[in-house]
Amino acid sequence: MHQESPALPSEGRPSRHVVEVTGGSPGQWTFDVLDQDRWSRLTEEERKAARHRAVKRRQNRRRSRRMRDNGPRDRYTPEQIGDRDAWRCVICHGAVKREYRAPHPCTASVHHLVEVAAGGTDTLDNVALAHLFCNSDASAWGQKPPAEARRRLADRVLHGAHGPGRRDRTPDATAVTLAAEIMSA
Repeated sequence: MHQESPALPSEGRPSRHVVEVTGGSPGQWTFDVLDQDRWSRLTEEERKAARHRAVKRRQNRRRSRRMRDNGPRDRYTPEQIGDRDAWRCVICHGAVKREYRAPHPCTASVHHLVEVAAGGTDTLDNVALAHLFCNSDASAWGQKPPAEARRRLADRVLHGAHGPGRRDRTPDATAVTLAAEIMSA
């Protein structure tokens, strides 16, 4: 007995994604719905998440293309960079602990000394260890002196991410201890 296979998209294979970015600019992206049936079953919150993932895929593809175009690339892990850099953050000069995982602000991350967007390579001589928050803060707001970077990291640990009522939040004992540790470095 012959069974019909389900209809496939035009490329001849099922799509993993529901939407893809087709153009626009940040804040004004345009999307193409790849699977109308799946899209119609999603809630508005799930649609927003699918659009966000599509934008992230586009950004990651662009960054990967830049890294390839900038020259040679080395294979490494954050643990290898941490061992090489004695588990010290290159931005705030504080200790980076292995046990934290994203999205914690003290998570170990790889910082490019010359940014990929500015033509920096993805090689061992252009990377250093940094706290996740120090890395993203320096990228967004510019490099700060180590003492200022430590103060900003401690503030994030104490009060969490930005938003309404951020200063009204009462930090727990663990956050207070960690913030004091960060400031004493």
